[in-house]
Amino acid sequence: MEKKSIIKEYETKDITVVWKPELCIHSGLCVNALPNVYLPDKSPWISVEKASTKHLIEQIETCPSGALLYKLNEKNNFTNEKIIKMENSEVAGKVPMMVDLEAGKNYAWCACGHSSNQPWCDGSHEGTGIKPVVFKVDENKKAAMCMCKQTGNSPYCDGSHNRV
Repeated sequence: MEKKSIIKEYETKDITVVWKPELCIHSGLCVNALPNVYLPDKSPWISVEKASTKHLIEQIETCPSGALLYKLNEKNNFTNEKIIKMENSEVAGKVPMMVDLEAGKNYAWCACGHSSNQPWCDGSHEGTGIKPVVFKVDENKKAAMCMCKQTGNSPYCDGSHNRV
């Protein structure tokens, strides 16, 4: 017997927010961005009426797993023209890669998409004009690393893969 996916929808007159719980990686980006909208201890946990359509869309586009999506309702004339494109970057994947980052360690995230050691740089960018993003973190943590190379929050996933 095939397992049916759970999909929940939360609607205002302008937008419908769609949540697919089985895709959620619990990054917390939604709760941190709009704490009045996303209330994990409440039921229902999403209160779309507590934010503007614009703010909901901006937050949903940062969802690294694709668990949050939106549909504009017919009468809404709001459009989102934001397109993120890194010139000459190759898409290495269409979902983020979860990694464990160690405090104080230097990392070099591949921005060109050519590395065979994704998401890390292996020097394959030579001659592309694209340089890796070198960074370190202050504390041990899990992070969703961008694999589509279209993020506006390098090296972390911001949900741009949903538009690739």
